[in-house]
Amino acid sequence: MKLKFSILPIFLINFSNAQIQNPGFENITNDIPDNWHIKKTESYAWKTDDKEKHQGKYSFQLIGNSNNAKDLQIFSQKIAIEGKGLRKIEISAYIKSENTLGNISLFTQILDKDDKKIDFGNSDFQKRKIISNKDWTKYSLEFVIDNNAKYLLIGGLLSDAGSVWFDDFEVKEINFSDKGVSAIASNYIEEFKNLVKTKSIFRDKIDWNIVDENIKKLSQGMETIDDTKPALQYIMNALKGTGDIHSFIVSKKSVDAKKTGNTKGIEPESRLIDSKIGYVMVPAFSTSNTEVGNQFASKINEMIRKLDSENEINGWIIDLRTNSGGSMHPMILGLGSLIGDGTLGYFITKENKVPWILENGKFNRNEIAKPYKLKNPSSKIAVLIGKKTASSGEATVISFIGKDNVKLFGQSTRGLTSGNSTHPLSDGRALALATSFEMDRTGKEYREEIHPDVIIEPSTEKDLELETAKNWILE
Repeated sequence: MKLKFSILPIFLINFSNAQIQNPGFENITNDIPDNWHIKKTESYAWKTDDKEKHQGKYSFQLIGNSNNAKDLQIFSQKIAIEGKGLRKIEISAYIKSENTLGNISLFTQILDKDDKKIDFGNSDFQKRKIISNKDWTKYSLEFVIDNNAKYLLIGGLLSDAGSVWFDDFEVKEINFSDKGVSAIASNYIEEFKNLVKTKSIFRDKIDWNIVDENIKKLSQGMETIDDTKPALQYIMNALKGTGDIHSFIVSKKSVDAKKTGNTKGIEPESRLIDSKIGYVMVPAFSTSNTEVGNQFASKINEMIRKLDSENEINGWIIDLRTNSGGSMHPMILGLGSLIGDGTLGYFITKENKVPWILENGKFNRNEIAKPYKLKNPSSKIAVLIGKKTASSGEATVISFIGKDNVKLFGQSTRGLTSGNSTHPLSDGRALALATSFEMDRTGKEYREEIHPDVIIEPSTEKDLELETAKNWILE
């Protein structure tokens, strides 16, 4: 049965049922504007101001005294939305600021009936940056929503020092354009849509007839590739509705950076623990450059060689807790002396089962000149995992699963256990698309998070995962 989520037929429905309560901050109880949620952040203050306002009696002012741009003061309101069909909406507010050093932003989350976020945007993400130290100006965000959208969480924020005033929030429906779409925009949308339609592992869960119909409506009036963003986001939201939480669009800047280096910029680490245990931390790593990948793998290989050749190692701790993903092959190849040669796992599609084969220092396109062989290949291996372990980090975990001498310690992983293929787009960007699921060497398939063998709740006082793994190795 086809899923009916972000691909419903378009109807022209009045959006007046989405009502912001107290949009101009006119109603106040105990110095707090009614219906707005404000969680106090240190170094910030707020007030309703009767001197600076766009109209009415009051506006809402955020005052920052922080010198840390990472600090934020946020306010928000959740409102129910009704109506049927695909609609285009605008969320707007009037904003004024003085002496601001950081960032000012409007934001909106689109939530489903279970309060799950199905879309998000802010002033920076939508390239509608709010100009600091400017008099009252209207700023807005735009979204395409459907029956799956049940709530809006709208609000604003200030980071760093300064003062900003907000007034007169509004949500309204915008008519779709009745103008034609340019060939440039139409071709780009088709290019993008056809990649998803032919390559996505989730493609059969989408009713493409309805998608095509709605894309025609959405694309009206689009002239440039930049104009196509709502249509592309609509397709991505349709994918998300099928359960795909792993596909994403890669910026041209990131595509170019991956051609020459590691965009994650974090180096692996190693050390000896208690004179008996080899510890290796493998971080996130991302590149499309084979030589850069080989260098990363070789660095990990040499760390293991040095620890093992210079000490009597009883066991190993492989720390993947901060490995949020990137390029799986250099990570796994670098750990090859611990994982061992052979079939380590599989990519699974409806049509194929493609094995991951490590053989004599070669793994896919990557290669190590002198792969190390452990003195004791049967020594215990503890793999540390957690909520930040994701994507290629999870594939690295899977490559260990099924070995008799391996145990996983920590918390369940992120759950991005699909295989992503990167498809170049004609404007220099790329679509990282989930095209397969992953399977370990025992035949177990993964579509969600990986669970540890030993569950350990994290502690702020000491590293319980590492301590528990160490005790298991030494027992």
